Amino acid sequence: MRAIYKKELRGFFTSMLGWLFVAANLFFAGWYFRFYGMISGLPYINYVLNGIMLIVLFSIPVLTMRSFAEEMRQKTDQLLYTAPVAIWKIVLGKYLALLTVYAVVVAIIGIYPVFQMFYGEVPIGENNLALVGFFLFGAACIAIGMLISCLTENQIIAAVLSFFSLLVGIMVPGICNLISVTGNMLTRILSAFDLTWSLNNFFKGTLSLPGILYYLSIIAIALVLAIFVIDKRRWNVGSKGVVSAIASISSVAVLIIVIIAVNVAVNMIPESSTTRDITYNKVYSLSDESKKILDELETHVYLYLLADTNTKDDVVENTLKSMDDYSRKVTYQMVSPTENPYFYSAYTEANPTDNSIIVVCGDKSKVINYYDCYETTYEYEYDADAAQYVVTSYKVTGYDGEGRVIGALRNVSRNQNPKVYCITGHNEMQFDNGLSGLEAKLEKMNIELETINLLTYDTIPADASSVFILGPLKDYSDSEKSKIVSYLRNGGNAMFIVAYSDSDELTNFYSILEPYNISIHPGLVMEQGTSFYNSQQYYLLPEIMDTDLTKGIYSYMRNDYVYMPYCKGMLINEANADAPVQILLRTTENAYALTDITGNTEVNDYDTASYALGVMAEKQYSDRVSKIAVFTSDYFLMDEVDSAANGNNQQLFINCLNELNGTTDDSLVPVKKYGYDTILINELFINIISLIIIVFIPFGLIFAGIYFWYSRRTA
Repeated sequence: MRAIYKKELRGFFTSMLGWLFVAANLFFAGWYFRFYGMISGLPYINYVLNGIMLIVLFSIPVLTMRSFAEEMRQKTDQLLYTAPVAIWKIVLGKYLALLTVYAVVVAIIGIYPVFQMFYGEVPIGENNLALVGFFLFGAACIAIGMLISCLTENQIIAAVLSFFSLLVGIMVPGICNLISVTGNMLTRILSAFDLTWSLNNFFKGTLSLPGILYYLSIIAIALVLAIFVIDKRRWNVGSKGVVSAIASISSVAVLIIVIIAVNVAVNMIPESSTTRDITYNKVYSLSDESKKILDELETHVYLYLLADTNTKDDVVENTLKSMDDYSRKVTYQMVSPTENPYFYSAYTEANPTDNSIIVVCGDKSKVINYYDCYETTYEYEYDADAAQYVVTSYKVTGYDGEGRVIGALRNVSRNQNPKVYCITGHNEMQFDNGLSGLEAKLEKMNIELETINLLTYDTIPADASSVFILGPLKDYSDSEKSKIVSYLRNGGNAMFIVAYSDSDELTNFYSILEPYNISIHPGLVMEQGTSFYNSQQYYLLPEIMDTDLTKGIYSYMRNDYVYMPYCKGMLINEANADAPVQILLRTTENAYALTDITGNTEVNDYDTASYALGVMAEKQYSDRVSKIAVFTSDYFLMDEVDSAANGNNQQLFINCLNELNGTTDDSLVPVKKYGYDTILINELFINIISLIIIVFIPFGLIFAGIYFWYSRRTA
């Protein structure tokens, strides 16, 4: 076999064929890498591999067409068959030589991401997995091409038939969709010939045992059939030859049946046991938070994905399948909107978008809109003609499908969810004004938000887990104040967000806090030293105190921050132990309050003091305890401000809200961020590398091929 391998490999590189194959594929790969990898800055090599897919499908048949067809045309195959070498060694030797030529292409493409590493982060694990998948895909294609070469002595026919077979192999998904968008027995059979389904898993970052086994099975079947076809030419027509033929056919049939049976058996194993998530953010794996919630399930939950086979989102489906595999109390089912257009009507009035999810437990259900499964950031531009801001671009920054499903699962499996009433009517900040991210987190935690105006309520509803007051700019009336005080005296809990304004005439609002030993100092808090952000003394980076509520946010080395723009200051009456106050955030002792933002030195008080910016306080009323959390910046909850602090602002808020509601955020599965951003590469560097990978390497290989070919011809 080694002699056959060396002979074939030498043949490829003493002729032009091997050099042209490598050069052509690298030439087009270089162009795709220039566009996707360097100009667009995409750090994933699968964009390049997808781009050269058709080039590979065209070039592999050209490479394999002569493997046996040329031998038969020149009648040199008789020398091979009469040589003291087993047929399987001949086939395997030729196959390994072809595979080596293809491996050179994959290996050189594998070096390309190194150029990106000079300018940014590259997902090495995912890129290497994509290369492995592409190598297995090519190995299967080579085996198919070599088998077809055994069937004819005409190289052109062998190349055309190979290309047609491989092209049909990658077109199977489209053919199946034309037959049935929902799938049937015929499409399931045809799917067995889909050469790309396993490759797509590798490109997505999933190491799949069924995928590896699928390609190895294609290789094994193709090589076995090639051995069978070649061996068939040696049979005699006599009775002994017939018996030998029957035995050979039976052996091949049994082997193929065994290979198919092994594939079927492996595919019946739950995906959680046969796949490994290689993605850096583990987007295809269940998080520990999800597993904990699934372990605690006491009732059965059904997950319905509203999608057809050809439109389903594989990431979302993988999440639902993983939950089904992990827990016996979860059942996943895909429902076709084409076949069951009104399935949703039993759970919601509005028709959800495709790939939306319905989570059902008993008579409770919740619909998760597909677009909520992904975190997206938008860029806006003001349109003067329309007098409004319009979206100019957007970017998907993370996957939130798992968190949404887990939140909905907790929602429908609980008897009751916490309810928070947001008091309005005083120019408070609204959730649809920069707080959509926070609202999404509260929804995942199954916290029901309801807005109320106290002018239309006699009392705060009795089912309130807590009350949320988000930065009023107008003062409360005596009647409204008494309703809030009455609620607190009855053991109610509340979250107070204090907003800065030029006016400090919120007498009734501030007086609600006084029984908790909290007084609001007039003016805008300014910092000195380095405890502020972006050279603005009123963009505060307060000291985070080490408490249970700041766990995960507090850092001894002060590596983490909470970002508090436009703060009021709180002074704590520590002499009164009747209402203990736990300080969460505070300024340095060099902070001062600016009571006149125009800088009037006669009005402003520049006396320095340490102000509390976030506290948790409680007070005993008879036999009941009331808790309140107070933060003195309404801007600190905004999504844009929170992102500048890596999510610490909203996390601290949620910690306090859980304390007020007596809940935990175990069901709050973090958004799985897509952290590998586009890479900005210097234009000169792009041009230099492009020159190397598009011109020097491919054309250098062609000139080398011409040199070796000419040397052989003149020898």
